[in-house]
Amino acid sequence: MTTSLEPDYLDRNVLTDLAGGKAIPINGTAVFQWDYDRRNEKMLRLYVQGKQRQWDMDDKLDWDHQGDPDDPLGLPEDFISIAGSKLWDRLPEEERRVIRRHTSGWLYSQFLHSEQFALIGVGKICQAVSDLDSKMYAATQLMDEARHVEGFNRFISTRIGLRYGLSPSLNSMFEHAMREPRWDFGVLAAHILVENMGLATFGVHRERLQDPLARSFSAFVARDESRHVAFGRLLLRQYYPQLSEAELREREDFVVEGCWALRDRYVDDEIWERLGYGEEAVKASRRSPAKREFRRLVFMRIVPGLKEIGLFGPRVQAALASMGVLGFQDVDEAALRALDDQAAVDAMAARELDDRRRDIADTISLGRTAAAEN
Repeated sequence: MTTSLEPDYLDRNVLTDLAGGKAIPINGTAVFQWDYDRRNEKMLRLYVQGKQRQWDMDDKLDWDHQGDPDDPLGLPEDFISIAGSKLWDRLPEEERRVIRRHTSGWLYSQFLHSEQFALIGVGKICQAVSDLDSKMYAATQLMDEARHVEGFNRFISTRIGLRYGLSPSLNSMFEHAMREPRWDFGVLAAHILVENMGLATFGVHRERLQDPLARSFSAFVARDESRHVAFGRLLLRQYYPQLSEAELREREDFVVEGCWALRDRYVDDEIWERLGYGEEAVKASRRSPAKREFRRLVFMRIVPGLKEIGLFGPRVQAALASMGVLGFQDVDEAALRALDDQAAVDAMAARELDDRRRDIADTISLGRTAAAEN
């Protein structure tokens, strides 16, 4: 079997862009707050964390690292959604390498587009929330999202060479949230659903990706996302008790639809259509153990969040039970957040150790050169 690759797919110096642009009207109201004395202590602490934990990827990540051009993220085989299928078993290694690259490109493209949505959405939150501390924290998240967009785009442009469009399931969710004049729908989409999806994925990536640069990047992004999720929960936990039953029902409908989309419709069909493998690959991908594990990890994060913000009535619980994920309401999230934070600390320590070793080696080399000259 052969793929339908164009020649430039094989030229790693060419970025093949399968994505497009989109314009969505953004509705909403800007709120100015003149009360500078009333403070939200929990939000203020989050703002302080947001300030203190800014990081520069040029400084913290080793971009001089030369990875495998055929496997730029170092994907374990079970990260490939058709791995283990009869189709995968009969493919020659050359075609498997192409699939690894496309899987990397599709995956990082979804994160790239999602981070840009978050960048725009947080700007909308910043203008619409009523208290100043929330606006100030949102400003720190804007910088986080810009950094994430930079990082994912840099990986795609310099390491992967393939950029895909946004998954239709995420596109539909984002468009709904952007068109919605009520700011909290954007928080539900970004902070409760998509940021938790990112947290689950980056948590696995920082442990299992075989490329050290991609693994370190995942650890840093996961720590940022952990703060973002906490921000969304804090905002909505304060806001939703003020809403009527009818207003809460609208939010429940939105999150239930979003959860079904992440469970059943967040799929990589575009890869198999692009490469010409057709229905066999699509079916194998949707049955894959990797997809089941992805859903498990995502809902371990999402379900406790819905419970915490108060969108956990009988209708939401019934939907989650139908998805087979209701049991995740009792997950120990504090332990997961501590793991996210420690992984980034470890990544920073490892980079600093590498830098010290390099400095020592450079000093020794200079000393030997000076001795030889004398």
